[in-house]
Amino acid sequence: MTTAAAAGDREVAIVGVHMTPQGRQLGRSSQDLMAEALFGGLADAGMDLDEVDVFCNVTFPDGNGLGATPGNMATLLGRPLVAAIPYSGPQALVYAAALIRTGQARTVVMAHGCAQPPPGEAVAAYTTPRYEFTDWTGSFTAAQFALQARRHMHQYGTTVEQLAQAAATVRNAGSVNPEAVMFGRGPYTVDDVLAARPIADPFTLLMCALVNDGGSCVVVTSADRARDCPHRPVWMLGGAVEQRFSTYYNVPTLDMLESRPRMVEAVRRAGVAHDDVDLLSVYDHFAIGPIMAVEAAGFCPVGDGGAFVADHCGFGDGRLPLSTHGGCQSHSHNMVPYNHTIIEVVRQFRGDVPDRCPGWATDDHTYDRSQCRRVADPRLAVVCGPMTGVFSTAVLGRD
Repeated sequence: MTTAAAAGDREVAIVGVHMTPQGRQLGRSSQDLMAEALFGGLADAGMDLDEVDVFCNVTFPDGNGLGATPGNMATLLGRPLVAAIPYSGPQALVYAAALIRTGQARTVVMAHGCAQPPPGEAVAAYTTPRYEFTDWTGSFTAAQFALQARRHMHQYGTTVEQLAQAAATVRNAGSVNPEAVMFGRGPYTVDDVLAARPIADPFTLLMCALVNDGGSCVVVTSADRARDCPHRPVWMLGGAVEQRFSTYYNVPTLDMLESRPRMVEAVRRAGVAHDDVDLLSVYDHFAIGPIMAVEAAGFCPVGDGGAFVADHCGFGDGRLPLSTHGGCQSHSHNMVPYNHTIIEVVRQFRGDVPDRCPGWATDDHTYDRSQCRRVADPRLAVVCGPMTGVFSTAVLGRD
């Protein structure tokens, strides 16, 4: 599915965002975190619950076992809904934009909350799914994506040092973000990442995402409603989604790179060029994620992602800043959602970027990368979902 608008069109806007505190074992339920995120996002947008037409969510509610069906969500929210969409992040944003552009909905809320159970094993329970092709082998998620990384290395010459550079780049951004779970952990060098404890060859611990609790919300609405919201809108200029296999049920392969033509066309139809993009925010569940994302999204040829990230996405010295909040590896990874990829772009556009700069609250930044993660005057960004059976991109811009 692809939905896009010309660069001059302004039909769909992000008008509200909210992140709850992110952390390990916060002692709160998934529903509680989701509710805080939901109402925080609506408050940021200057809206009430009665304006919501569509609800996007991945795992809430856990409580009654009925899932995020339209009927169940309508009952729990106490209002009728056009739809309930079981996605988050750029994928949900593409579907939300399609509903708004065609007049099926006016306001879509993408809200999520997730709390992990108390730790009982070395890895999170959801990384060892009891599926037909994983359970009998004793495989777990890191091992599966390690095979994907090894295949990329074999086929294209990607090096373990390039994987480490991708991880260090994202983690060093998170180390100066006070809202990141890993705030203050860093900076990291390539050697630091390579020397970390091995998890699944070629991945070390510092090449793998976090497991933590948290909630997030993105509020999307039509251009006419956005005019009355308190913040300047962030425009959804275009995007695309392509599904290729069942996430985590099937073994991850390099097939997701074949989504590239659809993603490149989405950027073209948005009326922009890849070289115009000021900021890239991706789902980095493992260090191979950013490398494959820049390839599939069209920023470099397939096979060149390792060199591209190393040469162009360095924190503070690259032309395309990458996941400046710290991504899944440093900022937060609460189960599945990737709303944070969008929220970071919105906050960079607004100039609301917490870091170690003394004047960050008034958007007074030093641009000293030992303490600052602000991108100077960003106007165009691309956000990417995970490469886990489905890949999605969205092009975001500001006035």
